[in-house]
Amino acid sequence: MRHPGAWGVVLSVVLLTGCEPEPDTVERQLAASSTQVQTNHRQGLVLNNRGALFLKQNSPRRALNTLVQAAELAPRSPDVHFNLGLVHARLGDHVDAIASFKRSAELGFQQPRLDVAHGRSLRALNHYGQAAEAFTRALQVMPERADLHLHRGEVLRAMGSLDSALSAFGEAVRLDSNLGAAHRYRGELLAASDKQAPATAAYAQAVRVDSADVTALVGHAEALRHLGQQDEAAASLQQALLHAPRLARAHYVLARVAEAAGRPEQASRARRIFQRLTESQRHFDQGLVYARRGQFEAADSELSRAIEVDSSFVTARLRLGALRLEDDRPAEALTVVQQVVARWPDAPEVHNLTGEVYLQLGEPAKALIAFATNLRLDPSSVPSHVGMGRAHFSEARFEEAQTAFRLALNLNPDAPQSYFYLGLIYAHLGHAREAVASLQQCLAVRPRHIEAHYHLGRILGNNGDLAAAREQLARVLTLDPDHERAADRLASLESP
Repeated sequence: MRHPGAWGVVLSVVLLTGCEPEPDTVERQLAASSTQVQTNHRQGLVLNNRGALFLKQNSPRRALNTLVQAAELAPRSPDVHFNLGLVHARLGDHVDAIASFKRSAELGFQQPRLDVAHGRSLRALNHYGQAAEAFTRALQVMPERADLHLHRGEVLRAMGSLDSALSAFGEAVRLDSNLGAAHRYRGELLAASDKQAPATAAYAQAVRVDSADVTALVGHAEALRHLGQQDEAAASLQQALLHAPRLARAHYVLARVAEAAGRPEQASRARRIFQRLTESQRHFDQGLVYARRGQFEAADSELSRAIEVDSSFVTARLRLGALRLEDDRPAEALTVVQQVVARWPDAPEVHNLTGEVYLQLGEPAKALIAFATNLRLDPSSVPSHVGMGRAHFSEARFEEAQTAFRLALNLNPDAPQSYFYLGLIYAHLGHAREAVASLQQCLAVRPRHIEAHYHLGRILGNNGDLAAAREQLARVLTLDPDHERAADRLASLESP
């Protein structure tokens, strides 16, 4: 929203009246315009503070909507645009983040944290040269920031400036020896330069920082292999495979280590596993491509093939179950998830997916058991709390549902389905004001939530706010022109 400048107001008067306004009239209009701009600016700064608070509270969607309003009211505030950029970056919208950071800089925001945030978004979009410049500017002010040397090294490495990258990583670990990624990157660059002994030491430091860093463990093994230390290399690979048994590269390197150590049977076995994992992953990746295109039959075929090649590919089984659920085949999805539960009961998200399947099958009691099982494994699972709430809601156990949805919101204030169902519960209980507030909060997080718009329009209409109800129902039809309930209700509101 743009606000007319003072001369715009004067020009409007000239165009409307056909003559120049009196001097005192011009002064009054200028003063009124200036006062309005100042009022808007103050309101924008208040919203900016609120948006920054939402961001700190891990509610980026609400922060985004608030800061967009702030930018409309205070378009020349560098702080507003900076915070807007932070929100876009948090949400992964790096193109919009970069635009906001640039605008903030144009308006005079010169703090080095702008360069840091800008550099991260540039790096995310593979704009490595500009990212390196941003990190370099930040380091001129904060040369003791080890993480900035790491970030600068990463982009220099991506640009092929390997000597400069190695120097940056070296400075990073000098300042903070616990930066495992910097040690690992040093190992990779040293190994690429055939400096295997220092590469081995760098990888060992990375593993010291994080014993589950499988990339460092495999790199360590490769460097040891080049040094002829095959037993030590095999030990490092076994440690990597304890953390990631399906890591194809580890099996490939193990095959080479076993060959060098004169163990042909072990080498042959490792090579067969590598080939199986590689083929299975190829089918899995192709299945995901088909799924993104909405080609469910082809996706199902590829994911099934991935499982045939490697029956232990749990992720493929879970993705196949989710695909069949999305394709409205809950009974077939149930078959897949039950197989996972039987063999890998601790697999991440398997119980949540099972709960979703049972909800779609209309069996909320079984869904509750599945979600409760997942909460025992992960008490902080927001999807599990939301699933519990939905299961209770379907059985009209509104008090238990409210508790579950509020627990979800305590963990994630941007959980839109919690706001949505709370709105429905409040409406059912006759608390229209609370219902409206909850549905509005849902839309603040997810503006395109069709059912939230519909029920908000329904509740507003029932309470006599016909203009606002029509606006919400019209929004539903904009998002989904085939939404019959919204069309019927809107027609009834427009009837005499």
